[in-house]
Amino acid sequence: MRVTVIRSASLMRLLPQACLGLALGLACITTPHPVAAATAQAVPSCDEACLKGFMDTYLNALSKHDPSAVPVATHYRYTENAAQLRLGEALWVTFNSLGPYRHDVADPQTGGIASYVSITENHVFPFPDLLAVRLKVVNHRITEIETIVDRHALASANLPPKDPGWMQIMARVEPESSRLSRQRLEQGALGYLRAIAFHDGSLAPFAKSCIRLENGGVTALGPDDKPPVPVLGALPPTKGAPPAPSFFLLGLGCGDQLSRMSYSFITGYQDAHFPIIDVKRQLVFATFNFMRRGNVETWPLDGKDVAFPEGMRYPNEILNTEIFKFVDGKISRVEAVFTGPQAYMLGTGWPGGSKPESRPIGK
Repeated sequence: MRVTVIRSASLMRLLPQACLGLALGLACITTPHPVAAATAQAVPSCDEACLKGFMDTYLNALSKHDPSAVPVATHYRYTENAAQLRLGEALWVTFNSLGPYRHDVADPQTGGIASYVSITENHVFPFPDLLAVRLKVVNHRITEIETIVDRHALASANLPPKDPGWMQIMARVEPESSRLSRQRLEQGALGYLRAIAFHDGSLAPFAKSCIRLENGGVTALGPDDKPPVPVLGALPPTKGAPPAPSFFLLGLGCGDQLSRMSYSFITGYQDAHFPIIDVKRQLVFATFNFMRRGNVETWPLDGKDVAFPEGMRYPNEILNTEIFKFVDGKISRVEAVFTGPQAYMLGTGWPGGSKPESRPIGK
């Protein structure tokens, strides 16, 4: 154990829940904050099958509304949609049933596993959700539980994709000769965030065949790609503006799509971290916020200014999780589960990672 002297109120929110009762005292016995100590404390004795077993246990406990069945450490941290909660609250109360979709990404080196899961919530009038869960396992105990719930996710009915090629590519072990290192995979995923925040597809290593699914719907497609799920319908029209085409611009590929300024309403990102990297399968799991300052109201299309939907034209942010698949060193598949809009600059609930990056004011 080590003794930490509390010197400022800004540190109080980083302390484990067990120490909050002593926050007004002179000192508090703590364990290191989970983000800061993530790699140092991980014990690689829990292999991929072991990590998936922990996820099985967590989801089974959730389905039974029994948080006592989750093997948490003495000090653990649990968040739902960026709010730190007591295990057993929020979704644990309203959960109905598991759906047919589950996609795992495991990283024995850091003791992490993340899953995308389709679920239903509420019992009298149930509705579909998509759930993203990230667990961190240290010494065969769960120390971190990060969850994002996309509620009323109607496109969750698309999952798993009827096209078997989607999951085959995601699950495929890539040849050693074409694999990027752990560090370069993280850099490539960070490049994706920068490409969106700065509207420049050249900032990320995109493959020509690049497909993105967001909350069960296809939002990016390469010129020779076929959509693995039904294409999303038109967005609701902006009040007072004529009907406009979707800004997804399918068929251009991920990079060219971004360079057309159709995502210029995204002005930066916050709290980006990449806690799970599967080098064998060339997968990266990331959590971050996409920031929307609200001052980008239109985007150019065929010489005309097209209005963005109203939800993109006021200060807010989207709490994102994304899985990136690299093939031959390039981003080929992206899958996202996110929720929002949330309060501007709210963050992910997990301080750390890269500093917020925003487009300069006036540009």
